[in-house]
This record gives sequence, C-alpha cells and structure tokens, in this order.
Amino acid sequence: MRPQRIEPRDAFISRISVAWEEDGGPKNHPGMLEDRSPSGAGISVSEPIPVGTKVKISGKRRELAGVVRYCRRVDLNYLVGIKLDEVDAAWNTSGADL
Repeated sequence: MRPQRIEPRDAFISRISVAWEEDGGPKNHPGMLEDRSPSGAGISVSEPIPVGTKVKISGKRRELAGVVRYCRRVDLNYLVGIKLDEVDAAWNTSGADL
C-alpha cells in the first residue's frame, strides 16, 4: 500500500519549458506540466533529469524554481517530481496558470 500524500495534487496539463545545468552545460527542453500541489509539481519530459538537480519551469506567464525529488520512466517519457523552492499562494488556486 502506498503512503498517503502530505498534500493533495491537482491534475493540471500545460506546456512548459524546463531548464537545468548538467556537466555539459545548460539544458532547456520542452515538457508538460502534469499535476501540481501547493509546494510541488509533476512534469513529463523526454529525457531524465537527475535527482537533486535545480530546475526552472517556465510557462507563458511565469517561472517557478525547484529541485528534482524523483525521476522515473513512464512509456517514452520521464515523470519528474519537483519540490518548489517557495510555496506560491497563486500557484494552487483554481485556474492559476503557469
């Protein structure tokens, strides 16, 4: 049995861009925001992002920063869990867009 989550998650599909640094330099890839919680996000990207990596998620209206907590392969993509650096009150309100 999976443990209960500390915070509820809301499905929220939106196109995003994800930026991070790796040994070879900066990376920037398109992705999809899959879900969100008051202090985190789940995104889908085409390549893995190492756990512990600092990332910036950019949408049409704003940018959020956080750290990768998990990364696992799902079909052809990778599902990445991100803990946000700061809780943003507007982030989790109904209809708040990225």
